[in-house]
Amino acid sequence: MPEFAKRNVDIDEKTGATAGLLTYSNAKIPVPNKFATTAELNATRLVGLKQEFPTELVIAGKLIYPETLKRILKEEDFLKAFARRLARETKAHEDSLSLLFLVLKGEAAVSESSDLRTVLDLQYFAGTDVVTVQQSPGVSPTEFLVLHRFAERWLDNRGLDKPLMPVLSPMETKDDFEKMLNAVLKRGAKLIGFDMRGGFYYQALRSLEEAKRKNPELWIHAFQIPPKIRFAHSLLRCSEGMMLPLYGVDSYNRWVVPPPPVPLTKDKINMFDSVNWGVFKRKEWNHEYGATLHCTCPMCNKQRLPTFFLGQVLTVLGRSKIHDHYAQREQLLGLARSVKRGTVRTFVSQRKYPKDFLQQVSKSEAEVT
Repeated sequence: MPEFAKRNVDIDEKTGATAGLLTYSNAKIPVPNKFATTAELNATRLVGLKQEFPTELVIAGKLIYPETLKRILKEEDFLKAFARRLARETKAHEDSLSLLFLVLKGEAAVSESSDLRTVLDLQYFAGTDVVTVQQSPGVSPTEFLVLHRFAERWLDNRGLDKPLMPVLSPMETKDDFEKMLNAVLKRGAKLIGFDMRGGFYYQALRSLEEAKRKNPELWIHAFQIPPKIRFAHSLLRCSEGMMLPLYGVDSYNRWVVPPPPVPLTKDKINMFDSVNWGVFKRKEWNHEYGATLHCTCPMCNKQRLPTFFLGQVLTVLGRSKIHDHYAQREQLLGLARSVKRGTVRTFVSQRKYPKDFLQQVSKSEAEVT
């Protein structure tokens, strides 16, 4: 029987960042890593990317509004059609693993065992490789643990030998979050998801960091990572995803957001800067670097900033998603190499915006103490 495991683990003693290899069935996935969402896979078709898009695990991140959830739970035909669509999207890369993440909007929530059974059945029909059980907004730690145990029994009843990922949400207090985290770890969880919801939940990340310190082989994945870090009541230019390995997070995927209420324009699109790990809009990039694109990814190679922004708005947005994916993965590979050498703090501090972030963290911690 296949076993989901994190192997060949290296640890940077000064920061606690880890590197390793996730293995499951025939898959061998290096971490730290950034995984693609189905929205990013769709972007490859939009921009006409010809070469193989690098992703070993696909996140089927789906926006779910109350009416959509109601139809999934109540209409069998809709449920199966939804599952078939998921299967088509995630199996476009045959060698990739897949998992489902529901971005619940409005009053949509899965809080009853009967509803969870349907969501689990959806994953069964779609053939996802990792089974997720998510903590919906407003669901207490006690209620979530009941749902988690139900998901364990569902796997047994289905006769499925697949890994179960509990996906935790931020709580009002650190104690509440740790109570829930420690409870699922005591049940033998080898993989943990954390829904960042577009924010930077520092205290919860510290709890995850401590869990990773105790068990470096634990795989922690963060969902819904926004471009920049909102910390100490300010929005920092630093890329949030690139900082997460310092908090025990092995992998992440980008934020899944609904279409904006006002028309999207090219000047609102963010781009990751692989030199200083900042995030810039077009005018900000031009002010910082001029027309130079210092990235060799398929979207940037031998191009300049004006060329990158040619075409329809959605095409440019697709280019930015693909650029970010390539550029961040390349930098994460460098971070993994620095873990093996024990030089993560030096590696990160050489980038301007992480250095600014780490200085703010140190200042905030000093003020608290």
